[in-house]
Amino acid sequence: MFYVVTATVTRITSEGTIMSQVPTFFLDSNVQGIVDEKHAEQIANEIINPTQDENIRVTVVAVCLHQIEF
Repeated sequence: MFYVVTATVTRITSEGTIMSQVPTFFLDSNVQGIVDEKHAEQIANEIINPTQDENIRVTVVAVCLHQIEF
């Protein structure tokens, strides 16, 4: 299964708060061993903020591709 991931990154700096949108990307459950949407969100969060920097907040939404209507 594929998961569609969207994310917003909020970075807190000495100059203020900077928000940016991460380009939409896909995760493949066969590659990452994803079991559900919550797990996909956890993996995406680790991809976007691998060092767990406390000054970076990541808001992630992952949706299973078969749940999207075209």
